[in-house]
Amino acid sequence: MPTDNVVSEHSLLLREIRPIRNWHEWLVLWKATENLEWMESLLHVGFSVSLERAENREPEYDETDRVSFYLTVADNWNDHFHFESFEDRGKMYRVADDSDGNSVRKVPADLRQQLARKAFYMLCQNFFKIILKGEGRYVDRCNEGWQRLVLSPKLFPVIQNFFRSEKKRFGSGQGICNLPYRDNQSSHGEQQVVTFLLNLAKFLWGLKPDTCYYGSDKEEAEKKLAETLARVSEAKPWMIEVLVELDELDMLREWLLELDKACFAKLRDIALRSELVKRKHWVKEDRRVSTLDEACFAGSKAAWLLKEYLLKKEECQRLKTIREEEQAVEESTRKIGELTAKRE
Repeated sequence: MPTDNVVSEHSLLLREIRPIRNWHEWLVLWKATENLEWMESLLHVGFSVSLERAENREPEYDETDRVSFYLTVADNWNDHFHFESFEDRGKMYRVADDSDGNSVRKVPADLRQQLARKAFYMLCQNFFKIILKGEGRYVDRCNEGWQRLVLSPKLFPVIQNFFRSEKKRFGSGQGICNLPYRDNQSSHGEQQVVTFLLNLAKFLWGLKPDTCYYGSDKEEAEKKLAETLARVSEAKPWMIEVLVELDELDMLREWLLELDKACFAKLRDIALRSELVKRKHWVKEDRRVSTLDEACFAGSKAAWLLKEYLLKKEECQRLKTIREEEQAVEESTRKIGELTAKRE
């Protein structure tokens, strides 16, 4: 039996425990460790850390800095080959034991990809779930969050680079980096990424000058508006590549007659990447198409969209000319009536 009633002090009372102060301290901790578990834990809590400065000498950060950091870490999250290094030869780490007591070992590339995946899924939970208010042409100024984050000169290029078009590692043709696989096995977070990109496309084409808001300073507002609209225009060819990869090119039909020369050139470039295959296209040897008609025959959606664009543009111009001539006749008839009335 115990001879006294001494209660030992709880071990947690013997040490200081506090949360991470802010994003600046978070970055210091991230750079200071090479431990997988610590880095994964830091990624897990990173979006909940304050962005405010604790001391005046600390650098200032905002949400675009944090999202940019996570996008950089998450880059190539679904490509194991990207994380392999010649210097890793022979390296292997024990990370756990399986249910039979056998050691589970991983190579450095596995650990790097594990961190990239963690960063990607944290983005799914905290950034890619951003909601678009309004549909198509009805994207309104309530979407200031999209303008502030997605269209910022600091973050938007990082997003475009994250979903960049590259030559596929295996096979031929182009692909979009970091897109999740679109199948029944994809997680809710991965599906959110696809939704995010489709909403971004609607936002880019639905954005109009009168839906942008930059405060009361007219000169500064006009400058920022011009910069935003230029950034949007430059991004549309990139977004077309993304829509092709997502098989969502039909979305552009709503804005078909508004496509500019850069968008037309991108669609044409994509269409002419199509191939004619001898086993089904009646050619002697497999080859690239040489015309838009051949691209249509090969089944290119980009080529068919361009054909529709050219047809609608021509028909629109024809009807516009007819209407202008009709208005001219109506005006002439009106004037003749006025002159006749004066004579009488």
